[in-house]
Amino acid sequence: MNKTIALYTNVLVYCHSNDEVDKQEIATSLFAFYPVISTQVLSEYLNVVKRTLKLPKDEIMDICLKTFILLLAILLAACTSKTNPSAEQQSNPLVERKLLLMLDNQDMFRLEACLKNERTEISQGIALFLEAHLQNAFNQTEQSLQTIDLLFDKYENSLNDTLSWKIYKLKADNLVKQYQYCASVEAMKKAIDKYAHAADSLDFANMIDSYNTFEPLREVLPQKIHITTDVTIPISRNLMFNHLLVPVTSGGESENFVFDTGASLSVVTESCAKRLGIRVLESSLEVENILGVKIQSKVGVSDSLWIGNLLVKNVVFLVLADEFLFFKDFDYTIYGIIGFPIMYQMKEIKINKDKSIIVSGNPQKRDLHNLFFDGSTMLVQAEADSDTVLLFIDSGTNSSFFSERYFKAHQDKIQEKAKLYNLKRGGAGSTSIISKHYVLENISFMTGGYELTLPSIFVTQEKIKSFENYDGYIGADVLMYFNTLILNFEDMYLTFEE
Repeated sequence: MNKTIALYTNVLVYCHSNDEVDKQEIATSLFAFYPVISTQVLSEYLNVVKRTLKLPKDEIMDICLKTFILLLAILLAACTSKTNPSAEQQSNPLVERKLLLMLDNQDMFRLEACLKNERTEISQGIALFLEAHLQNAFNQTEQSLQTIDLLFDKYENSLNDTLSWKIYKLKADNLVKQYQYCASVEAMKKAIDKYAHAADSLDFANMIDSYNTFEPLREVLPQKIHITTDVTIPISRNLMFNHLLVPVTSGGESENFVFDTGASLSVVTESCAKRLGIRVLESSLEVENILGVKIQSKVGVSDSLWIGNLLVKNVVFLVLADEFLFFKDFDYTIYGIIGFPIMYQMKEIKINKDKSIIVSGNPQKRDLHNLFFDGSTMLVQAEADSDTVLLFIDSGTNSSFFSERYFKAHQDKIQEKAKLYNLKRGGAGSTSIISKHYVLENISFMTGGYELTLPSIFVTQEKIKSFENYDGYIGADVLMYFNTLILNFEDMYLTFEE
């Protein structure tokens, strides 16, 4: 005897409760049983979202739209599985949803293991979709592009618009990492023109920003670094901000640039670009700093740039007005920043504290796998007081901190043990702001096979868009604790040497 089940409001709310993943998985799994959802429940659901989240109306509508798209996708998958038993592979919509949730939550190491063990339980199309994302995250861009081509060739018509938006976004990111700017812009344009309706407002805005950044680079040649042996780059340090500084030379002129693992693009001031002979292209775009403030920028290209004794050709920079990299509270100017696109091509970097950076000609293989990329963000999996955390690697900041996501997961412990302080934060092109942060003391921290105790670490209660999916970031207080920091982008690991 078939029974129909009805869902209550709380089930729908749990469907997008990223803070309670177990409840989220159970709630979404109920849709495999073809439930009834009354109009009253839908009305209550919208009211609960509006009342509890206290977000602007457009953000609430985005959340609701994303939720119903996901629910519809689950129902369609379940219906297809039920009515199409002769399909090439019976898929389990519950397993598919679980794996897709892992991807949304950036749980890449768990996803990697689960996909290997549960691949036979999901459709080939979803398997390829997830595989392409894992290959991208673990710096296998060519394999990811080949997987995407296979996905398009065999299963493009079975992808819903949300998955199509994500796969074109992924293709564009792979191509940017290969410095194929023209092809990456075409992938972005396809996503914007055909699938924009399936993206939330933040994701769409980020895609538009990326398009505006790379569209002027259509004719620019790919960046090239030729490394056959170890190259040593001398470093100095700004004592106030603990910034690592490297010597940069172009057009016969030299300057010290910040070497910043947290910078998604390399940056230079307008006056420094002119002095170093960096070509500024016809372009106009906005970039966002860590405080969410929009800054006007242009794009520039250095045909040949020396970083110490390392030659890099066709280097792309964001070019900012000088005032945007001047921190008036400290009378401090940053003339330029060496960011992700240059480091990424170095394959392995050894940063010896207060001495030098060694770019390895022969990267070392180790039994480690704790690093992945989210776009141009470097992320490391670590343990903090025995809890697994996902942290953004930012050598450009002095102190590590935990994000709102970490605060919400450990709220009771933090409010019981931590002290509340005012903290001044600032970003390029904006006035500093003062906000309240908790300070946790004596946190045990471990990653890359090494353990240390942090005397203190800030915990924010504020929602910072750039850290929504992460537990915080590790700054120079952790990265420079040991004598040598090693970042390996071939086998994707972070470790240290004493």
